[in-house]
Amino acid sequence: MPKLLIIADDLTGALDTGIQFSKIGVDTVVSINPGELVSDTDVIVADTESRHLLPETAYERVRRVLYVTGEVGYIYKKTDSTLRGNTGAEFKAIIDETSHPVIFIPAFPEMGRTTKNGIQYINGVPLGESPFASDPVNPVRKSYIPDIIKEQADLDCVVVTREEYGEIKFKKGVVYIIDGETRDDLELIGEILKDKGLIKITAGCAGFARTLANLIYPEKRDRSTHLGIKARPLILVCGSINEVSLRQVEYAKRNYQALDIVLSLEDIINGTIDLPDINGEEIILIRTTDKHLDINSYKDLPVIIQERLGEVTSRFLQLTKSNTLVVFGGDTLLGITEKLGISHLYPLIEIEDGVVLSEASSFFFITKAGGFGKEDIIDRIISFIRGHLPEV
Repeated sequence: MPKLLIIADDLTGALDTGIQFSKIGVDTVVSINPGELVSDTDVIVADTESRHLLPETAYERVRRVLYVTGEVGYIYKKTDSTLRGNTGAEFKAIIDETSHPVIFIPAFPEMGRTTKNGIQYINGVPLGESPFASDPVNPVRKSYIPDIIKEQADLDCVVVTREEYGEIKFKKGVVYIIDGETRDDLELIGEILKDKGLIKITAGCAGFARTLANLIYPEKRDRSTHLGIKARPLILVCGSINEVSLRQVEYAKRNYQALDIVLSLEDIINGTIDLPDINGEEIILIRTTDKHLDINSYKDLPVIIQERLGEVTSRFLQLTKSNTLVVFGGDTLLGITEKLGISHLYPLIEIEDGVVLSEASSFFFITKAGGFGKEDIIDRIISFIRGHLPEV
């Protein structure tokens, strides 16, 4: 029986949270199909793929995972650091199934996500005024976290400021939203929660997961990782239309010899995609049109994009004999793993905050969420590959 169950609503989030445990030597498996959970591991990360679903469907998926998994020592509900998705509905599923409160620590200071007086900030800007307010799939137009939660579920929410950390209590049915602005804040929160016996059911992004890993597994374990990466050329797939990812792709184009494959709307809808010749490029970029594509103009277009990117990526893997992909965006990664028949991923190395190297079925995936990272992130990914993997 696993000691910890992590429930994530998308695949990149499942990985950047799971890596917080595997990097300290804890056996961790990310399950893409929650109906096929691996039980003989310390940590299970179940990806419910519920971020873009209706709240009632997300609620049922989370309850189903809890039912299938059975009794575990700890539960961590991984949430998006910008509160996209069905946070309220999924918290309600946990509360209804367990009768426990949910202790929610949404900050990730290293990525510029902070919480003060119950308001979520992105690099100092209130969430509802940040670029995530215009997210094409899951816009978040509010900043006060209790308001976001109550849009989906009738739950009591209590904001806990830094001065009130010591006053957190166990009250059934309550979501405690805890402020945090620094890594030291998160570490202090963890210590207080552990002393009070309140870490059984917590929630947050990869930020607090890092703290939780050390609370649950205080003794580090030795682990060895043997890699056999083939990445000539390196394939980078970007299905995200977040402006952060788009700037990162443009940077890669400017600074590396790149074959830029841009799928037109016609390509996406009709699926008639011819692969160009490869002429010694360092990077093959595979991406959708641009940020101006109106995903609401065509029924099921996000799902079709996901499928097309998976198909084209699979063909390039066969053509190049590469076994390594860089993927921006959880939906894109899901489309690729589905095409490759992969149902479980094993996070191995955290290249930097939010950037994870995982392995599955002899493939290696370097992944990040669409809104994470600096413009030149590809430099550090390629440096990592060259510095650690002699085949590149």
